[in-house]
Amino acid sequence: MGEERCDVLILGASFAGIELFHQLRRRKAGRALKITVVDRQGAHGYIPLVQERLCERLDVAATELPTAMAVARAGGRYVIGEIEGFDVEAQAVVMTSGERIAGRVVVVALGSVLAPPPALHGGEHLIGYKFAGEFAGAHAHLKELLGGANAANRRLVVIGGGISGVELAGELAHLRRERPQGWQAPEVTLIQAGERLLPHLSERAGRKAELHLRRQGVDLRLRTRVVQVTPAAVKLYGADGPTELACGGAYWAGGVRPAPVLEKFGLPRTASGWLEVGPTLQCFPMPSARRPGLFGCGDAVRVVGGTGEWPTMQRAIECIWEAGVVAQNALRLLAEPPGYPNGVPAMTPHTLREDFPHGVSIGGASLVVYGRLVVDNATINTWFRRFLMRQYFARYTR
Repeated sequence: MGEERCDVLILGASFAGIELFHQLRRRKAGRALKITVVDRQGAHGYIPLVQERLCERLDVAATELPTAMAVARAGGRYVIGEIEGFDVEAQAVVMTSGERIAGRVVVVALGSVLAPPPALHGGEHLIGYKFAGEFAGAHAHLKELLGGANAANRRLVVIGGGISGVELAGELAHLRRERPQGWQAPEVTLIQAGERLLPHLSERAGRKAELHLRRQGVDLRLRTRVVQVTPAAVKLYGADGPTELACGGAYWAGGVRPAPVLEKFGLPRTASGWLEVGPTLQCFPMPSARRPGLFGCGDAVRVVGGTGEWPTMQRAIECIWEAGVVAQNALRLLAEPPGYPNGVPAMTPHTLREDFPHGVSIGGASLVVYGRLVVDNATINTWFRRFLMRQYFARYTR
């Protein structure tokens, strides 16, 4: 099978990848480019409100971006498939189908995976729910558990007290008040190893989240660790020693890890396995620029420069900012002759932003947190987060 060539090859079509495609196409120079986008799926659910989609508080189909269609309508090529490897020197991706696609500019935007640490015994029994095909499996499991008449145990365990865990536990608890026809309400337990919830946000935000969860009936267990998972229980170790909690399912919301496919790329990575890029988001940054057209974007990357690794929010808004920088730098490279006989042009660095307002949905409650400021208004906050979702879909489909 021959090798296809394009001007820009984007690997990954979630928040970072689709935004980069949009940023290129909205510029005059970008509209003439041959752009190919590769992803394992043709549509992407709205991740910031994934817990509401899982519990059918939001319609699952209506909250999914038809990514492949959006790219095709704007004149791009969209390839659905699995990545087998990457040829750094040829700047070409190798698909499991045998197809090779090379780009003068290649952008790796393959994201992360929500997965427990390998050392957790029985971690394979945990339910993933945020990304790709795992959402479909989690949704089917929840419908069967809560919709069936003979479920042995409707307790659901959420592991992790950060934003993702608080949001999922709150939404599951909200099923007591509002749920699809035929569903039963679950009992919900949230496990957090630390002293408080939302450890990366203010202490006041953590207290508010704890108050709202307890009011909605969540069994909250702080300073407790999960030591083992079985198909029907989690084994815990807390202040009172070891205990076992029977459940109908347990969800991992304790943090993300680099996508395993990054191991196949032969590109610089940090000690934790993330794709390492410089401030210009190049995998081989200036001034060496061995391959100036290789970029990383989104939550697959960590920026290393100056005093070391930059802090990152790992949020959708950060992907949008990074995509703008990559688009600008890619167009600057593509304006030069191949091989850069006049030298590699100067690249624009990414601007470090360490914080941005956080929305935290907690079932029937909702917070907006920015530094020490906590706005606790469910009606306004819930409406605004759904408004942002509608704007996100309109951005790529209109």
